[in-house]
Amino acid sequence: MTTKSEEKTAADKCDGQSISDAIFFDDLDSGIHKRSDDEPSPEFHADIPYLTVYDDVKPFDSTHDVFISGLKINVRVEDTDRVTPTALLAPFAAINPTRYSIHLQHGEFEWTVRKRYSDFLRLHHRLKLFRTSLALPLPTKQHRLTREAIRRRQSSDTLPSLSMKPETFMNDEDFRDRVDTLQNYFERVLRSPIYRSHPELLKFLDVSQFSFVASLGMKGMENFIRKLSGGRKYAVQCFGRKTCCARWLDRYLIVKDTFVAYVRPHDGVIGDVLLMDHKFAATMKEDHVIQIRNSSRTLEVRFHRLRYAYDWEAFMNQLRVTKGADFTQLNRFSSFAPIRSQSRVHWLINGEDYMSTVADAIEGAKEEIFITDWWLSPEIYLKRPAKKGHFWRLDKMLQRKARQGIRVYVLIYKEFSPAIVLASLHTKEVLTENSTNSIRVLRHPDCVTDANSTVFWSHHEKLVVVDQQIAFVGGIDLCFGRWDTSAHPITDPGRVGSSTSGQAANGTSNGTKEPASTDKLEKRYHQDGADLYMHGLLTNKPDEGAIQPTQTVTDRPATRNGTAVAATANGDTASAANATRLWKKLKHSVHVAKPVASPSLTDIEDTTDFLPPPGQDVLMEAALTLEQLFLGKDYASFYVCDFSELDQPYHDLVDRQQVPRVPWQDVGVLCMGAIARDVARHFIQRWNFTKNEKAKNNQRYPLLLPKTYDHIPIDEAMLKKGFKCNTQLLRSVAHWSCGSPETEKSIVNAMVYMIETSQHYLYMESQFFISIAGSNDVTNPIAQKLYDRILKAYHNNETYRVYVTVPLVPTPVPTIVWNFKSISHGDGSLIRRLQRAVGDPYRYIRFFGLRNWAQLNGNLMQSLVYVHSKLVIADDRVVLCGSANINDRSLLGNRDSELALYIEDTEFVKSKMNGVDYQAGRFALSLRQSLMRNHLGGDAALDLSDPVCDHFFNQVWGRIALDNAAIYDRVFCVIPTNHVSNSQEYESRSRSRDSCLAEKKPTEAHEALLAVKGHLVEFPYDFMAKESFEITIARYKTAGLLPLSVWI
Repeated sequence: MTTKSEEKTAADKCDGQSISDAIFFDDLDSGIHKRSDDEPSPEFHADIPYLTVYDDVKPFDSTHDVFISGLKINVRVEDTDRVTPTALLAPFAAINPTRYSIHLQHGEFEWTVRKRYSDFLRLHHRLKLFRTSLALPLPTKQHRLTREAIRRRQSSDTLPSLSMKPETFMNDEDFRDRVDTLQNYFERVLRSPIYRSHPELLKFLDVSQFSFVASLGMKGMENFIRKLSGGRKYAVQCFGRKTCCARWLDRYLIVKDTFVAYVRPHDGVIGDVLLMDHKFAATMKEDHVIQIRNSSRTLEVRFHRLRYAYDWEAFMNQLRVTKGADFTQLNRFSSFAPIRSQSRVHWLINGEDYMSTVADAIEGAKEEIFITDWWLSPEIYLKRPAKKGHFWRLDKMLQRKARQGIRVYVLIYKEFSPAIVLASLHTKEVLTENSTNSIRVLRHPDCVTDANSTVFWSHHEKLVVVDQQIAFVGGIDLCFGRWDTSAHPITDPGRVGSSTSGQAANGTSNGTKEPASTDKLEKRYHQDGADLYMHGLLTNKPDEGAIQPTQTVTDRPATRNGTAVAATANGDTASAANATRLWKKLKHSVHVAKPVASPSLTDIEDTTDFLPPPGQDVLMEAALTLEQLFLGKDYASFYVCDFSELDQPYHDLVDRQQVPRVPWQDVGVLCMGAIARDVARHFIQRWNFTKNEKAKNNQRYPLLLPKTYDHIPIDEAMLKKGFKCNTQLLRSVAHWSCGSPETEKSIVNAMVYMIETSQHYLYMESQFFISIAGSNDVTNPIAQKLYDRILKAYHNNETYRVYVTVPLVPTPVPTIVWNFKSISHGDGSLIRRLQRAVGDPYRYIRFFGLRNWAQLNGNLMQSLVYVHSKLVIADDRVVLCGSANINDRSLLGNRDSELALYIEDTEFVKSKMNGVDYQAGRFALSLRQSLMRNHLGGDAALDLSDPVCDHFFNQVWGRIALDNAAIYDRVFCVIPTNHVSNSQEYESRSRSRDSCLAEKKPTEAHEALLAVKGHLVEFPYDFMAKESFEITIARYKTAGLLPLSVWI
């Protein structure tokens, strides 16, 4: 294929000629086209790059080569469809009624075109005119060289003559002679560079720049048609006829293995893409018109011959049950995607592993990158520590790849700014700055208060796709606060001050430094920021609370009273201005500390990426000098101070010398092959829907095409990471989120199936557990299905376990109420219902949270670990991992958009289940054991093989959780706790904070904390159990700002 630089060079030579003519003249003298007629094609040839369909766009009436360079075109002509002349045929067709089949093969591409003899004559006439025009003595050097080249190839470029004898006067021998003539005609035409790039021949052969791109799959069918405008919505009718207001437009229709698209012939730009789905069908209508429909659009196209219309209808309906059957059939769980056998998948626990693997994949991208997130921070570092400057910073990585010609497409949630601050506009501006138009960012939805209520729902899914070959799915946004290690450190002071973590990476305590004596500690911050966050809720004083109900949606913590706050050394709150002063104090300490050498520019692959953004150079240098893992805004303590000033990424939000960060527990999955294609297909559906809705006529945002499932190359380095499993992509989507009028809720269907079919245990991690059987407000069935399964185990005398890990204090505030109402508060809660049915529910199901502690500058402090995973493991054989929480927002389908991966093991190892030999899946077993080992402190000696037996469930997992919770309660007087059952007890506990062991006897407190194993703590079921939350809930409902459904 001719590159763009070659096109420009040719244009400079042609003295005012069109670019397409210049390309033709340049090709005429190229080495490829100087072979003799009998010279065979070379064995080696380069495939047409996938990005050609976007980067090499030309009008269809221009001269351009669409065939694979150096690859022969084989042709065979036969008269397979003789038609007896009738009065129904057009006059000229009655003279030559036979349709000839031209079978063509170009490498791996095979196709057939059927034409009447009149079509051959028309093509012959136009090619003769074209050749004659080339011989005109135009007074330019290029035309002179062209005429000389034509004279040198006079014999090979001469067109054979075609007989004008009507077929009505021909016998069988005449037909055989005509077939031989046409065979010879096309063999010569296709060998000649003068003709085979001519638009009339390309039109005759039904080929275009989309035909021979291997990544798009089979050749399919192509043709010029007329398209009726509209179809996405009901067309306006005038006097009962659509055509009075709609228009018939000339388009070029393309059918590939799993999609239909049409292109605008005048500029070669893709006009729309219809992905095959379970509603896909082609139906013949009147007047040579075919109606093509899928879930999101009905397209009416008109062919100039009835026979063509019948051929196209048959071909598309055949594809529907063959190549496209994966998407046109009804798939398990009512998902849009089928089960993929023997996929390569690998789990990634916490942000460190996830983001590092994402960075490697992005760095290896060769064609395109897809990213969609609920929140995306362009300044986030994917690999840490940042010893290479900005080399691994997300925006610099994407801009670097864009300069290499890789196309980057980013879909981000456009937040409702009065309620939540995600700075999506800032994200778009940073990513598209200096991107040479190769980074496209779309924000969705535009907040409108229509029947879809999109103002209340968000795009909550998180995915990254590279080259439609490698995909990442899970709960981890590429944003501030998500990067973390399995050690979950709560401090990161860098080289200023001293810090020791309660739990090192291997799970052993390294808090060995003797804390300062009480009389030397003028101020100490050991109180969990979650205490401040819940204060307004527990005291029923909104003005003293940490959040107002208008501030957050889904999984974002909020500001306090609408204003960012920071914690000072004594635990009081300060304004954002005070937080800035604290940063200035920290920055001053950099200068008095021992200087540390900054990274050398010569050690960095791309020195331009090391340069900091304007106005942030001093702060960035300070952060790098401190060798911090959590730079600037990434040191998150959102219970104390919500994210703000996101356009200043290196400003600390809180004083990291006094305030602990909130660690982040999360899980993602890497997948490769056909399942990655499915993830890409979901992104393409959303991107095309958003483009048509928001930027339909903006050519900077192209419509995307899915790659074929027939050829999926996989990077060998990535293959080494994977387990072989059967997989299926699941979604929660609706009309507002992806354009389909039908709601898909395959995630909840799969979750219900896992619960119902589980034989031994379930392991769950979720940011929320909001599910109440029989509630008029909460309607998802998860709690009821767990109740039914446990009741079945009780009646059958089975040993059955359910582990549920959730954040001890979810955000925003109303979700705290609903979590407790779902778990243990009220008659409708799961624990209360099970108590009435089975007596002791804790034999079957237990809930847990995570905490960690540390020393900073001699002071003891602790923080809960925010559980953000969305994970279900069943029986060490099946895993569900994605972005969907256990609540109505994620599971009902018509609210937040979500994505999840259902993974079934196909490789098994010997294990135990309730003391009995068991074949456990390699993927599920390794994931569960890794999570449990991390939560229990990383002790390699722990036997985690049997999660069902009584010893492990009660004496190991359960006992460690209870012991750890007791230690935190004794040392720090933490909130929430079972020792606080109402508002009065909460007030009393708050007043008695100074009597906690960490305040009175820090040395003894330190010794007690050394006994903590890992991060696991028992969930406080009885916290505020005697308090009625209905007043608090009513306060949020009657505020008239957000409906109840927003929180659940």
